[in-house]
This record gives sequence, C-alpha cells and structure tokens, in this order.
Amino acid sequence: MTTDPQPSGNGAHHASPGEPPVIDAQQLLAPANASAPPPPEVASAIADAASTIGFFQLTNHGMDAAVLQRMTRAMHSFFDLDLETKLQARRSETNAMGYAHDELTKQTLDLKEVFDVSRVPHPELPDTDPLNKTIEGFNLWPPGQDEFRAAVLAYYREVERCSFQLLEAFCAGLGMERTALHHLFEGQHTGFLRLNHYPLAHPLAQQAGKPQELMGVHHHTDAGFLTILVQDEVAGLEALAADGTWHLVRPIDGALTINVGDLAQVLSNDRFKAPLHRVRASRERRRYSAPFFFNPRPDADIAPLPQFVDDMHPPVYRPINWGQFRSKRYEGDYADKGEEVQISHYRLDRIGSKEQRQQQQQVAT
Repeated sequence: MTTDPQPSGNGAHHASPGEPPVIDAQQLLAPANASAPPPPEVASAIADAASTIGFFQLTNHGMDAAVLQRMTRAMHSFFDLDLETKLQARRSETNAMGYAHDELTKQTLDLKEVFDVSRVPHPELPDTDPLNKTIEGFNLWPPGQDEFRAAVLAYYREVERCSFQLLEAFCAGLGMERTALHHLFEGQHTGFLRLNHYPLAHPLAQQAGKPQELMGVHHHTDAGFLTILVQDEVAGLEALAADGTWHLVRPIDGALTINVGDLAQVLSNDRFKAPLHRVRASRERRRYSAPFFFNPRPDADIAPLPQFVDDMHPPVYRPINWGQFRSKRYEGDYADKGEEVQISHYRLDRIGSKEQRQQQQQVAT
C-alpha cells in the first residue's frame, strides 16, 4: 500500500520516511527552458535530496514523451528477439557497448540482460568508423533492427540534452553559476544509455537458500555524476537509507528517477551522497528500465571543488582521473577482477593511514 506524497515545504514531496522525495520540476527539462535559469525552489529541492538520500523523482519534467515512449517500445521489441540475434551485438572485454547477459556487480552475476549505447561523435559516419570510437568503444547493433537503432539514438539525444539542464539545476542549488561544471562534460562526455531487462526470478530461490538469484542487480553506487532512470510500473529498485534499511523507489507513472553518483560526492566533498542501491527481480512480472549514466570527459580530473573546502572541511579526496577510474570499474563488470575500485580508495585519510603504517614499519626495522 502506498500513501499520497506529502509536501515538505521546498517543492519536494515525500511518500513516507526513507523514500526518495518527489519533486515537481516545473518543466525544468523542456527544450523551451534550455536557456532559462532553473526555478530556485526546484534547484533547492534537488540539492537537498542529493545531500540526504541521494535519490529523487521528477514529475512535470518536460522531457519529450513521444521520444521516450518510442524508445520504450523499441526496448521491449529488442529483448523479445531470440538470443542468437541479440548476441550478434554482444559487447566484449575490449568494447563496452552492445548486448550482455552475463554482467557482474560486486563480483556476483546479475539476473538481467542489458544493451548499452554511447555518444556518437560523428552520426554522419558508419557506427564502426574510427572517428566514432569513444572510451567505451563502438556502438554495436543487431542486424535488421533499424527502428530499434533510430528510436534508441533519438532517446539518447533527448536524455543527453536533459542531463545538461539537470546539471545546471544541481549547480544552481549549490549557489554556483549554473554552467560552472559544463567544462567537465562538454564535447567528449562519456555518458551512456543502458536498456535493462530483468527476467522472472526463480520462484524457489529464497527457499533454496539462494537469495542472490532474486537480485537483478546487486548493491552498488553509480560511478559517474548522475543517473536519469526511466523505470516501468514493476517495482524492484531499492535504495539504502541512513538507518541501514532498504526502501523501495516506487514507480511513479511518467516520472524520472534521479540519483547522484560517486563523482558528485567527490566534487561536493561529501556533501552529496552517492546512494547504495540494488534491484530485486520479480517472481511475477518481467521488469524493464533505461538508466542514462551522465559521465564526464575521459580527461577530466575530479576533485573537491574549492567552495566546499575550508579549515572546517578539508578535502576528503585526492584527484580522480575519470578515464582511468571508469576503465577500472568496467573491468569488474565483465569479469571477476577482485575488489572493485571505489572512490573510497581515493580518500586522503586512507592514504594518510597507509603512510603512517609504512613509517611505523620503517621505524620498527
């Protein structure tokens, strides 16, 4: 049973304690508002949500509904294809884009199949032209699926546009110039779109002592700056609250579900919180979703911004080169490479404690 969202006083609504706030975006992402400053109350609500639970949902957002619906139909059609056809666009250890049904999260196999698409630098050229290769590789497409390709790329362009407008709202909510972070993304951003299909979980998995078989995606944080998610009406996404309990991110018809990623936490010097989240597979209905991971340029060095650092708040992280960080994370998606790289590995206090241990060992010898 769900409850009606209740106003919180800053433009956000909460369905119940621990659940992500629902924010009326006032057409923030509409093309007509591309050059307009974000509404202050919307920007403030976004910053508040990012600083607490790390998740929020946008209604009345302004994304092109026709483009979104076309992509959704194409996604369903693609995952209904036979496996042999889908495998003709299979990704590999050297090419991150395309189809996969064997992805790992935290060194554990997820119960899902995915299709990933990245930015196309030169759409007038063939997909596999060398000029269309990004840090993620080339986009791969199953043969004979022209409508699928067209629908997915149209949505990619739309959600890419919306990501920049949402980035400006984040900046405005923090009291920064709304274009202050554009330089980290413009021209060569590495954002990619993922289409997810979660098949039915085995009905006896829990009784058989195999709860991992109920997980569409195991717990994790997203590596980039922010994620824009379209989810269908089948519930399954859960976020970890501060009290250590998991809360359902309930589907809201027409809403966009947003969460901040690791790089937003680094840039804000831990003011923003990249939330742990997971997806439970349903034993009754298949689930579909489409997250867009908005990631910086591969040459971007990410470190706490000066406005979040002072004597009371020293920098928490050393600089992270995004291209190197992303490459290491991808290695863990494809195969079990041991412990997955996390932003915690870049914490300055972690480095300090390691250096102290080394000094102590030197003194002892």
